[in-house]
Amino acid sequence: MSVHEKMNSETKQAIKHALISQIEMVGFERVTVKELALTAKINRGTFYLHYTDKFAVMEDIQQELLHHLAECVQKIRLLDATHTIQAGQLYPPFVEVIHYIKEQATFFRVLLGEQGSPVFSIGVKNIFSEQILQNLIMIQADKLDMEFSKYLRAFISSAVLGVIQEWLANGNEQLSVEKLSMIHFRLMKFLGEMWSYN
Repeated sequence: MSVHEKMNSETKQAIKHALISQIEMVGFERVTVKELALTAKINRGTFYLHYTDKFAVMEDIQQELLHHLAECVQKIRLLDATHTIQAGQLYPPFVEVIHYIKEQATFFRVLLGEQGSPVFSIGVKNIFSEQILQNLIMIQADKLDMEFSKYLRAFISSAVLGVIQEWLANGNEQLSVEKLSMIHFRLMKFLGEMWSYN
C-alpha cells in the first residue's frame, strides 16, 4: 500500500469512527457532515473527497462489517459444531466469529443497538440464516419441509443475534471471547440435551 493509499484509508476510518461516535451522542438523524468533519479532525472538503454524505459512510461501514462477518460465518458447519459440542469442546469457527465482533465491538454495538440500523440487524441475521439453511440442506434435506426450515432458520439466527446483542449491550470488556464462547457452548449443549430428552 502506497503512502497516499494509507492516508486515504486512515481518513476513511476516522470518518467511520466519527459517524459511530456521533450516532451514540445525537442519533443518526441529527448527524451532520460538519460535525463528522470536526470529529474526524478533517475539513469538509476532505470529507467530500471520500463520501457524498453521511448515508454513504453508513453504507460503507455496514458493507465492510457484513462482508467480513460473512467470511467468518461461512466456515461454520452445524454437523462439525454438534460433534465438537458433544465432545465437550468449543467450536473454533464460532470463536472466530466472536473474535471478529469483539474487534469491531463499537461498530456492532451501535449499529445493533437502539440508535443503530434495522437494515444492519437484518443483514446480520441473513448471514447466519443463509449459512444455517445451507447446512440444513446438507445434513437432512429429506427430513425438513420448507416451512419448518424457514422458521428454524429464523429461530436460530435470532437466538445467535440475541446472544451477541446481549454481550455487546452489557459491556463485552467484562466478558471475554472465550467466556462468551463457553456460554454459547452451554446454550447449544443445553438445547441439544433438552431436545434429545424429549
